[in-house]
Amino acid sequence: MKASLHITSIKKGLKYPLLFGIIGTFMGVVLRYAFTGAISEFPFKYVIHSHSHVLLLGFLFNALLLLVWTHFTDGIDKVSYKYYMALQGCVVLFMIAFILQGYAFYSILFSTLHLWISYILVIRLWKRLSGDKAMQRLIKIGILFHFTASLGPYMLGPLMAMKMHASPWYQQAIFFYLHFQYFGVFFVWMLAVLLQKTAIKPTKKDSIVIGGSLVLLFAHSLDYSFDHWLIQVLGAVGSIALLLVLLQFAKHFIKTQKAYRYIYYSTLLVAITNIVGSIPSMANLVIGNRFLLIAWLHLLFLGMYTPFIWVAIQKRIPPLVWFLYGSFLLFSETILIFPMLSQWLSISVMWLLFWGYLGVFLCICFVHIKFLLEKEASGIQPY
Repeated sequence: MKASLHITSIKKGLKYPLLFGIIGTFMGVVLRYAFTGAISEFPFKYVIHSHSHVLLLGFLFNALLLLVWTHFTDGIDKVSYKYYMALQGCVVLFMIAFILQGYAFYSILFSTLHLWISYILVIRLWKRLSGDKAMQRLIKIGILFHFTASLGPYMLGPLMAMKMHASPWYQQAIFFYLHFQYFGVFFVWMLAVLLQKTAIKPTKKDSIVIGGSLVLLFAHSLDYSFDHWLIQVLGAVGSIALLLVLLQFAKHFIKTQKAYRYIYYSTLLVAITNIVGSIPSMANLVIGNRFLLIAWLHLLFLGMYTPFIWVAIQKRIPPLVWFLYGSFLLFSETILIFPMLSQWLSISVMWLLFWGYLGVFLCICFVHIKFLLEKEASGIQPY
């Protein structure tokens, strides 16, 4: 039997994504405060880069990766855990580098090093997968998406060398990476853990449809640079296919725990929103409105992935905290979608968003700090 770390070490490893979750959301609150005009000469672009990278890689990727190791292997071996710790060092270094210099030598260096180390770690994960073959198939699709996503950053250098940094292809290379991370790797891994919790075994056809639909959903990103009817058709096909395959699991989730039902309903909401976003008039509205894009990303990250991680680590969260978190998030999303409400409240949009995200941040702090201060060594359970 391979030498492996116990569940207590998995719990120890989870403290890093939870810490990065606090740091990343704190930067988000600072950004919102700065957008009110309360801070002059603020390096918005630098902090935005750091904020997004820390939450994407430091929080979500870290947490989901450990959850997969916990649920679909016999335990993370010591060598793999060292690679995992190397990832944490890279996150700290590129977090600082982005704040100090934005996209420049050191931030690119450490983010690239993070990517290369992650290759080694997910290959080791692939080799150590155990249990149900259907679940292994989903995890492997997520790993393939991770390699696929990395093609985006590799295209940035050649595009800059060809003086195409102002072309739509440069932006699409960035969108390509982001899409196949948060709507490829993250979604598939989350779904695998969620289905395991309800004893659902997706068929090979289900896995192919899920993977194919997520590929087609990249068409929504293409909408930002190109205007063609085929793009919208592909996006619509992917959105509808994803919703249909998710609806097949409905009867199983009716009988499961309330927390898992909430996450499942969140996936349905995301799938339905994708369908709405495939309508040409709605797609054009989102493209021309940055607030709507932010609302969409926060629906994914704060409305689906973050609650899923909280549920998956199996720590009791008081109902009041859930209520407050949901209320602050709903308030923020409402202001982003209907900014004209600020006129009725006689408060600027940016101040309303600041107070909404401050509430979200405080709830995240409560949950994450509660876990970090937990002295019991039980950790998360794989089954």
